[in-house]
Amino acid sequence: MKGKSMNKTGTMILAAAMSAMAFSAAPALAQDRERTEVEAPEYPRGAERRGIEGYAVVEYTVNAEGSIENATVVEADPEGVFDRAVLRAIEGWSYAPAAAATEGMQQRFDFNLAGG
Repeated sequence: MKGKSMNKTGTMILAAAMSAMAFSAAPALAQDRERTEVEAPEYPRGAERRGIEGYAVVEYTVNAEGSIENATVVEADPEGVFDRAVLRAIEGWSYAPAAAATEGMQQRFDFNLAGG
């Protein structure tokens, strides 16, 4: 049973990661900065147990060195359910260095319970 549970969680994390990649070209003008490290958010256990699906959009700045700063959830449905997971994940992201910081970056993360 433990293996099955881990597989289900892995599938959900993969779904969140795939959704994150699908939205990588979203709104900001400077979305072309090269990502060098990406971490998928973990599906919150409470949301998983209750069968809650949804999304969260994070806005952030990438400093000149490529680190994430000022990450904030700017849109979510349902509100407050996935915020902590996406903020924790995006803190682990990094981008290639650039001449200056890139502000107004956005990333949408979809949380869907895949499989059964």
